[in-house]
Amino acid sequence: MQRISSLFSMAAAYAAVALAPVYAMAQDGGSSGPALGDPGQDYGYVNPVMLLMVWLLYLCWVYSTTWISNDCLERKLPQNVWVAANFWPFFVLAWAFVALVPFFIGFLFAVALYAVPLGMYVNKRNAMLDPHLRVLTSDHLRYLLSRLSGGKVDAEKKEAWQMGPSVELIAQGASSEQNNANLYNARKAADAYVWVKELISEAHERRSSKILMDYGKETVVMKYFIDGVWHAGESRDRESSDLMLALMKLISGLKPEDRRSRQQGTFGANYEKIKYVCKVSSQGVPTGERVLLEFSGNDPKLTTLIDMGMREKLLEEVKECMLESHGLFVFSARPEGGLSTLFSLGLGSTDRLVRDFAGLEKTTAKEPEILNVGLVEYDPAKETQENLLPSLLRKQPDVLVFREIDNATAMEVLLDRAAEKNLLFTTARAKEAVEAILRVMAIGGEPKAFAKAIMGSLNMRLCRRLCDKCREPFQPTPQMLQKLGIPAGRVDTLYRAGKPNPEDPKSICTKCGGIGYYGRIGIFEFVKVDDTFRKALLTQPRLETLRAVAKQAGNRTMQEEGILLAVTGVTSLEEVGRALKE
Repeated sequence: MQRISSLFSMAAAYAAVALAPVYAMAQDGGSSGPALGDPGQDYGYVNPVMLLMVWLLYLCWVYSTTWISNDCLERKLPQNVWVAANFWPFFVLAWAFVALVPFFIGFLFAVALYAVPLGMYVNKRNAMLDPHLRVLTSDHLRYLLSRLSGGKVDAEKKEAWQMGPSVELIAQGASSEQNNANLYNARKAADAYVWVKELISEAHERRSSKILMDYGKETVVMKYFIDGVWHAGESRDRESSDLMLALMKLISGLKPEDRRSRQQGTFGANYEKIKYVCKVSSQGVPTGERVLLEFSGNDPKLTTLIDMGMREKLLEEVKECMLESHGLFVFSARPEGGLSTLFSLGLGSTDRLVRDFAGLEKTTAKEPEILNVGLVEYDPAKETQENLLPSLLRKQPDVLVFREIDNATAMEVLLDRAAEKNLLFTTARAKEAVEAILRVMAIGGEPKAFAKAIMGSLNMRLCRRLCDKCREPFQPTPQMLQKLGIPAGRVDTLYRAGKPNPEDPKSICTKCGGIGYYGRIGIFEFVKVDDTFRKALLTQPRLETLRAVAKQAGNRTMQEEGILLAVTGVTSLEEVGRALKE
């Protein structure tokens, strides 16, 4: 590319120094061609009309040659061959034709030197592509004219598969050539192609991260996973759904004809400036087939624990614990409960710019990158943490980061470091903070060393936010406030999800779609470990006992944190109860 750029620099210098005075000869200065404009007008040395014609041709040549250079890379055509064919003939010969023969004849020769190689390339690349990707065709020129005229000319005619929502489907799961072939064949089934686009659009509008399709004999039952809860959708007919599934399997590199085996694949979809990755999982069942579609790419952009819903006062307590020089800190959540996000944002609240963070992470983890945390990836099928730990510790990091601790051997080494030298962060799948501590302790290692190292545990549950457009206020009864532990007179109003009138479609909230909730927020439980807790951990390592010890030390429970969210109108008591029962 540097070579091509240098050639264009030569061309620019050439145009400025050589072309202008040669191409635009003075009427009295020796141009062998006829002058342009008024025969009686003296332009002096430079003819502006000739100069404009040559300059426009030159700009077209630079633009098209640059486009060819970039397009060759995208279409995997020999870049050097096609750039040379379009660059050198015009660069070397165009000025000679214009300078040595009458201007109009020479200019036509220059146009030919520009247009012929360009036409050859366009013919070559168009033959490789679908009609909608071709250039300089009648439809393409009509489309360009429509844009230049502000839409006054009808744009190019849409193909059948281009109808419906403006969703771009991208075939994946095979080689580049096979993906292109699969996408080309998928577009032949225009109806099914549009149905898939409509399904992607519907998932986007509903904010659905998953769609479950249960194929029966005649119908397909649809369910949508929105903000962590499944919602029933309108059933589809079996015939059109079969065609739609076959198309999704095709562009995912799967076998459309196989309706029994378990298959998994992905395809891409671009819609509303969002690049979705759509995972297709199918499995034959007695009634037909069960299909799960999972969409990633439209996750909320969170940067801090405050964005996730943590109270500022609680964040200060958590930060104070995470700024210690040594010890063990555990992040935890339920499966699919946002643990990856909690871990990333939790580490983002530490002093990563001051201290050196390092750790080990499996190549199979596929977790988002954490800035300023030096994670060394390893293949668990070939290497073990205990074998890699010595080289990692020789770097003398201040903080150790391990999403997972594999076994007791690695645990012993890490606990020894966490006891006096390093701060250690790890994670666990658990419903509450105390349970997470017990789960990490169960990995192995000396219980006394674990009790000495552990200093804090942060757990999160996700619950849905009330839709601020349709939530309904109500006055709680004294009995309800007493049950919640809220002093009488402290709270006058609580909120619950709005319920639309099923007989009045206009009553359905335009923001949440009648669900009553929009988005999710975290309920956090933080246990700061003290000596009393450590003693109980060694003598009575039972969940109920440790839970009581943590509460006696002044740590708020998950239920208390959830009630605070309900009191402030962020969520409802019903939603807090649902989230805590999961």
